[in-house]
Amino acid sequence: MKTISLDECKLDISTERLKTASIFGALANDAVAFLFKHGVLEELEAGETLFYQDDVADAFYIVINGRIGLFRKQQGSEVAIRFGEGDIGFGEEIGYVTMIALLPRAADAMAMEPTLVLKIDSYTFGLFHDNHSFDFGILILNLSRDMARKLRLVGGTLAENGISIDSNHKKPMSQYDN
Repeated sequence: MKTISLDECKLDISTERLKTASIFGALANDAVAFLFKHGVLEELEAGETLFYQDDVADAFYIVINGRIGLFRKQQGSEVAIRFGEGDIGFGEEIGYVTMIALLPRAADAMAMEPTLVLKIDSYTFGLFHDNHSFDFGILILNLSRDMARKLRLVGGTLAENGISIDSNHKKPMSQYDN
């Protein structure tokens, strides 16, 4: 992984392009510029790991170009399987939930092709709140909307497989049928 400056970036990172992504949608131009000024641009080669399962989650990343895949090792196995919603692409975030929840990373995140991400650490996230509070609210709404879409996908997948989680008994509801 290589950190690059805005001047070194050869990709289109214009505000016009960035605001076509749901995460930047409705943010003011100066708010987007703030995130790029205070965040960190990182380039990854195909196959390079952005972070590992169980790492401390002190930042989240926004994919600017390329794709990130998630892989998780099952307990007692060295074989990693695909995890989560599939590849994460342009304008999507990765790592926000674990950062906010103060939990370790749930999976390895690997570049599936040459990829550029914008790293927003906890400190930068706080600075964004302090300096762009209105846009911070919009960003939280955008992040929440994306989380809701992912939860809906997970819920649909569970339902299609006949699984419903009973939070009171901590086992699939299908075990109560009969």
